[in-house]
Amino acid sequence: MIAEACWLGLALIIGLPLTLRLSAPPRDPSSRVGEGMLIGIAICAASLAILPWSRWIVVTAILIIAVAAFRPQRFKLNPSLLIIALLAGYALYATLAPPPEYDYLTNWGFKAKAFFEVRAIDWQLLARAPDSSVHADYPLLLPLTYDFIAVLRNGWNDAHLGIVHVVFAAALLLLIYASALEETRAQIAAAFIAIALIPFAATPWIGLAEGPFIAYATAALLLIRRGDLTLGAIFLGLAAATKNEGLTLIAAAAIGLLSAGRKRDVLRLWPAILIPLPWLIVRLQHRLPTDIATSGVIARIVEHASHPGLLFDALSSVSLGKPLYWIALAIGIAIASRTLVARERFILVALAVQFACYLGAYLATPYDVVWHVTWSWERLVAHLTPALTYVVLVALMPTALTYPTRS
Repeated sequence: MIAEACWLGLALIIGLPLTLRLSAPPRDPSSRVGEGMLIGIAICAASLAILPWSRWIVVTAILIIAVAAFRPQRFKLNPSLLIIALLAGYALYATLAPPPEYDYLTNWGFKAKAFFEVRAIDWQLLARAPDSSVHADYPLLLPLTYDFIAVLRNGWNDAHLGIVHVVFAAALLLLIYASALEETRAQIAAAFIAIALIPFAATPWIGLAEGPFIAYATAALLLIRRGDLTLGAIFLGLAAATKNEGLTLIAAAAIGLLSAGRKRDVLRLWPAILIPLPWLIVRLQHRLPTDIATSGVIARIVEHASHPGLLFDALSSVSLGKPLYWIALAIGIAIASRTLVARERFILVALAVQFACYLGAYLATPYDVVWHVTWSWERLVAHLTPALTYVVLVALMPTALTYPTRS
């Protein structure tokens, strides 16, 4: 795993100094590391879109940028790093074998391997995708991340690519811990929240873009929520550069800000639009096929909306697992309802709008509704649960921390 280790090192080397310049101080060290990892991963992937696919060229370019952005900073050993040790089991699971998921074999991993063979983004392959499973219209941050590791190795080997998903999970958990520590002012509470969110950050879909998308999307919502608009907007744009669902999340975040009375902050989301814009332009130029937006979309929406029972039956037939979690979440929402309505309007509205967009996609789908719901509903719900769970736990923490002192 030398190539994977070098990839992580380069991501930190370039991500940390850029994070120090982009984010507003003060910042907990664990937050700096997590944010730096997320930004560094994206820059490594983006380098392959503009530079020759040569190991020494991309490494040299990244080191030059890192040196230019470097600013001395002291980092202290943080208890949050011990939380990352809890991902050891997940790391073993993720790297036990090459990613076995069907969408990896036909989409994310297939495109990454095909690009590496020609040492460039193969636009002809995308334009004449042999099967709709390739999803030529999907953004390329994750495939290019896989390719960056292959460039460092100077050969394709997906035996340990699952480590990418472990890194994304670790970055999100570091950011969650730091955010919870800032709000609760208690390391025990922050650690509890971070540990509770491990199952949501460490997704089971190795090789798919769900884990990276959840990391960028959740980080974006939490940062925007606490007023760090610049970094939050960047992560929102990177979510859109990871999955198409990130485009609707940008609109959802804007609506959430408006509902929370933060009208001026909506304009500060411009980096979220700027980051995925080049991909959208190139996608249009190459006329890459999109499934949801194929011809007849209005007719499909009308047809599916006139028979809503089919969609509801399909949604209810898919098991989301974790029954105890859903019961606990419902109880937590009931207990903290006043706090959530008063303080978390942005997050709640943004997640509600995103949820509505997911339902709208099912109405517009060109595929069989039952089939589409069966193979995607659990993953789409997983996009929303980390941020929702976080705000519920934070809202409950004052009650939990003061309960022993009450008579």
